[in-house]
Order: sequence, then structure tokens, then C-alpha cells
Amino acid sequence: MCPFIGPVPAYAVFYVGGIILHFVIARRIARRTGLKRRVWIAASVCYLLAMTLGAKVLFDLRHSDFNLAALLTVDRWTRGGLWGGLLAYFPLALACTLLLSERRAAAMDLVAGSVPIPLIAAKLGCLFNGCCYGKACSLPWAITFPEGARGAPAGTPLHPTQLYEIGVMAILLAVFRVFASDRWRGRKPLWFLLIYGVGRALTDLFRGDTEYGEFAGSLTTTQRICLGAAAGAAVILAIVWPSRSSTDRTPSLEQDTGQC
Repeated sequence: MCPFIGPVPAYAVFYVGGIILHFVIARRIARRTGLKRRVWIAASVCYLLAMTLGAKVLFDLRHSDFNLAALLTVDRWTRGGLWGGLLAYFPLALACTLLLSERRAAAMDLVAGSVPIPLIAAKLGCLFNGCCYGKACSLPWAITFPEGARGAPAGTPLHPTQLYEIGVMAILLAVFRVFASDRWRGRKPLWFLLIYGVGRALTDLFRGDTEYGEFAGSLTTTQRICLGAAAGAAVILAIVWPSRSSTDRTPSLEQDTGQC
């Protein structure tokens, strides 16, 4: 893998690329569903803030290293890491978009539907960077990182955990396409929490970086959060599965119009 693209860290290129993709995808979803411009802009700004400032603050809090003044320094952003971006994104984006749009089901679907592809870009950054790497294995699809990888042990065949997470995103995209009918409007956040929660918890079983190695034999914080979210989403989906809410029957004439 290549940790740098020219003088720029590959992780930064893909991570920033994912944020830009969120703006593009959210705009396309909004135009297709008739949501106002302010809705998709709000969702993408929330993604930008959550995946940068939110993920940095949560990382520092998790490691008992939070310092508000330090967040204003370059050094703080060039060391450590990011964690929990989605944990910050969903509450913030759902709250903002629901306040800005009367078509709440469509707004909720935009919040979840705009995430998988940007996350794929972020995980490609992890793959090139050598972070979020897996445990040693002898499987045919194991990957080996060269010298210079940022984190992963060089020359050791490892589980491609970054690709495992990309696979979870691919499953989400397929499910979103299957459940694209009006009957399932407003359900995408629940499907996201269910599938990603279970998928991420399973993927983390194969993580080999130090953070996850410290929790051998028990669930990590990430796994607990993901499984809890997945369980909650499964319960809600089980309740609403046989029903068709009033928003599912909202005629297209009630779509938001205009660009503000």
C-alpha cells in the first residue's frame, strides 16, 4: 500500500474525498426526492463537522486526553486519531434535517443514504495508510503492508479489515436499493444502524491494531455501541414492519419545492 500520494498522506486524500462525495451524493438524493437545498446542505455540513471535529473530540474523550485549547493547534490534529464520527453525525444530521423539512421520511433517508459511499472512500484511506489493520492470518485474501505503512506491521499477512468494512457498505447499498419503495420511506437510518452495527461488530473481531488488541476476550467499546444500536434498530423495525405509516402514503404533490 502507499501511505502517501506525492507529498500528501493518502488517508487525508481519501478522507477529504469522502466528505466531498457526501455533498455530491446528498445533493443528488435531494434533487431526486424533491427535498429543498437547505436540507442536503445541512446534512453534508453535519457530516463534515462530525467526521472531523466530532471524531477528534470523541477520540480524545475516549482516551482521556481531551483539551479544548489544544484543538486549536496543528499538533493536536497531526497526532492521535479519529473515532466515532458516525456517532456524532446521525444525531446531529437527523435533528437538523428534521427541523428543516416537513418531509421527514425523505429527510431521514437522505441522512442515511448519503453515508455508505463516503465511508468507502474513508476506508480506502485506511487501507492505503495502514491503519485499522487486521490480525495476522494465513487466508488466501490476506494482505501484506510494506515498510512505511502507518501502523500495520510490515511483511505480515493480515486480515483486510478495511475491505471487510467496505463489504458492509456494499451490503448497505444493496439493501437500500431493495427497500427503495414508498413502503419503506424513512426506514434507511434503521437499516443502516442494524446492518452496519452488526457488520462493524463482526469486523472488529479481526482487528489487530493495539487499541483492539487490548480488549482481547471481551467486547470493545465500539462493539458495544454498534450492537446496542443494531438491537434498538431491529426492535423498531420489527414494530413498524407490518405497518404503512402515513408518510409512506404521502402523495408526491406534497414534496418540498423551491431551492431554499
